[in-house]
Amino acid sequence: MPKPSPYTIQSVETLAGVDALAGEWAALESATPEATGFQSFPWCRTWLAVAGDRARPRILCVREQGRLVMLLPFQIEKRLGVAIARWIGEPMTQYGDALALPGDGRPHWRGAAMAEMARWRDVDLFALTRLRAGGVMSDGTVAGEPLSAPYVALAAFKPRRQKSVERRLRKLEAYGPILLDEAESPAKRESLARHALELKRSWLGGKGIYSAGLSNSVSDDFLAALARDGFLRVHALRVGGEIAAMDLGFVGGGAYRSLLGCYEGRFAEGSPGQALTGRLIARCAAEGLSSYDMLLPADSYKLSWATGETPIEARFIATSAKGHAAAFAIARLRPLAKRAVHAAGPAWTRLTSAFSFSRERASLSPTRREERAT
Repeated sequence: MPKPSPYTIQSVETLAGVDALAGEWAALESATPEATGFQSFPWCRTWLAVAGDRARPRILCVREQGRLVMLLPFQIEKRLGVAIARWIGEPMTQYGDALALPGDGRPHWRGAAMAEMARWRDVDLFALTRLRAGGVMSDGTVAGEPLSAPYVALAAFKPRRQKSVERRLRKLEAYGPILLDEAESPAKRESLARHALELKRSWLGGKGIYSAGLSNSVSDDFLAALARDGFLRVHALRVGGEIAAMDLGFVGGGAYRSLLGCYEGRFAEGSPGQALTGRLIARCAAEGLSSYDMLLPADSYKLSWATGETPIEARFIATSAKGHAAAFAIARLRPLAKRAVHAAGPAWTRLTSAFSFSRERASLSPTRREERAT
């Protein structure tokens, strides 16, 4: 007789099932060295709560002798008739990965998880995007264009003393005293987060830039809820008592993840966003954090601060002909479309939504919680 597998697979597809995992999920995240916060329980649970029936969760859990050793938080979406498993929270989720205990068991747990995924007949494609090099699910595969996320290693960071920076700073100081402020109350965090979203969306619209994350119907209420609950930190650079720039971010994996930055246009000549970034980096260093993560994409203004870049990978696992076609579109055609749209300007920004999933209205599956020995 074949030896019984020591692993049990659990597929959780209901909010009640997700809530039942809360304690184990948080403990596993704390034990995962590569965790970034984007697969944390608060991040994923808040997305599901805000999205409602627009999100269909499927949390894949691997257990060894009853202990949760690996977790992959997926959501199942349909786009043009193709069922795609993506990370919960996409397109707002900036890094994707599994959570897993460290140790020699990882290859076996991953194999068990992949075998279970192959049994999901209702999924055409697993889009394992935004994988940081060296992560739990990273294997060196790069599908599509190479990407990277700039960061500042805080132990090695030295404040910039460039003449151009100091000249712009003097323009800001002409408006009044400069102060970096962090919102403390739930109501203030939520109010400022919504204001930051308005500023960012206005700036993107003026530049003709399409953002899959901010075009998603869930994004505003999602970020507002994270801010209200205290997961998201809200910093504001005030000049003469008025808000000149803001940053929304959170601490995950010992790093500050700068999720969204924006500034008030009338202060633009003084580069308030840069002034905020410099002060926030110094504050994060004083708090003992390891790095200031500026996330994707590797824009020039981020690279001017960065001490390094994290390569970002993607893997596409197709299980049907439709899945193969979707993988090709996402990995190859969509990057080309995005570049064409950015070159064309505002009139064509809608083209990038072809495979952005930003307007998806997936339905929640019937209530069930399944376990299977594998």
